[in-house]
Amino acid sequence: MALHLRTAGWKRFHPARLRGRRAAKAILAAGATAFVAGAGILAGTLAAPMLGIGGPTVTEMGPIPISAPMTGANGLSALTDLTSRAEVAMLDRPVNGVAFHMAIPAIDYSSTVYEGVSLPTLEKGPGHYPSTAWPGHPGNVGIAAHNVYWLAFSRLKAGDTVELQTRRGLFVYRITGSKIVEPDDQSELLPSVDGRLTLTTCWPLWAGAYATKRFIFSAVAIGGVA
Repeated sequence: MALHLRTAGWKRFHPARLRGRRAAKAILAAGATAFVAGAGILAGTLAAPMLGIGGPTVTEMGPIPISAPMTGANGLSALTDLTSRAEVAMLDRPVNGVAFHMAIPAIDYSSTVYEGVSLPTLEKGPGHYPSTAWPGHPGNVGIAAHNVYWLAFSRLKAGDTVELQTRRGLFVYRITGSKIVEPDDQSELLPSVDGRLTLTTCWPLWAGAYATKRFIFSAVAIGGVA
């Protein structure tokens, strides 16, 4: 006669019940293992580019952007330097035939300087030699005029200052001397590495178109805007 257990613990220890619990535990263990493994793979994938493991090499990624501005020899950023040069180029040029303004306080002289030294240009006033430097730049700035416009220059002497006002600023030169040369002598207009100013006209000043010589004043730069 079969013995039937009716106690409260019978279902707990029934063989079928035990097998079900073992299967559930196995499933939970497998799931936990899979979760841990998946988390590890994900973490490894995210960390790989930072650690240089399995990610693209520097060569494959291309150049690394530079966050700091590049600087030139003068300490300015390359962009700022280029911008400054562009601004200077826009300002240091003639506009509608006008180059700049010239003033000589010692003789109370003031005049517009035009661009060019052709006869029609010099009939209007002093002209800037286009082949010479621009005020504020290294080199020799050359200005010519008919002697009838520069009669007062007979009173100029070494030490007097010449002011050239451009759209970029004021540039000041000090006269160092003068001399009379042949009319075809261009040596004083040759380029230079420093800042110079050369004023040329015909001599004698009072002779007008009958002048036979060239009268030259030389000056050196002593100040101005940067």
